[in-house]
Amino acid sequence: MRAFAFALSCILLAPATAGAQAFRPSPSGIMVTDCNPHLHTAAEEHPWVDPYGNWHYNPTGFPSWDAFLAIAYKNESAQPATEIDFGLAFRGSLVAVVKDVGTFQPGLEIDHEFAISREIFPIASKPECAVLRVKYADGSVWNNPDPPQP
Repeated sequence: MRAFAFALSCILLAPATAGAQAFRPSPSGIMVTDCNPHLHTAAEEHPWVDPYGNWHYNPTGFPSWDAFLAIAYKNESAQPATEIDFGLAFRGSLVAVVKDVGTFQPGLEIDHEFAISREIFPIASKPECAVLRVKYADGSVWNNPDPPQP
């Protein structure tokens, strides 16, 4: 009877948590709060970051033919970060890498969108945005000791 009650409670609770993603603090000091690979239409133009960390503000060059990766994150470290490399993974396999460059102060919440290859679609599993590398303002660098592999 206990096994039946446990199984029933798992089934009843599953829909409430099925879409939720647990975001854990990272040893890098960067906590990813949203990871959203998606497509745009030609009518949707806005500033964007290329995979090398370069900002593009001119909407006439908006690459609507590419895919995009929206990443929201927070610097929870004690010092500013100046470069952050993220990896997009599906089922543990790395499919794209992007770089964010700037000065990201502690406590700052960042929400940037990066151009990536359209070839990652269709998406057959839940995406994960892993922090691969962080360079801090003092010159120190954190490298992910167990990054997703291609």
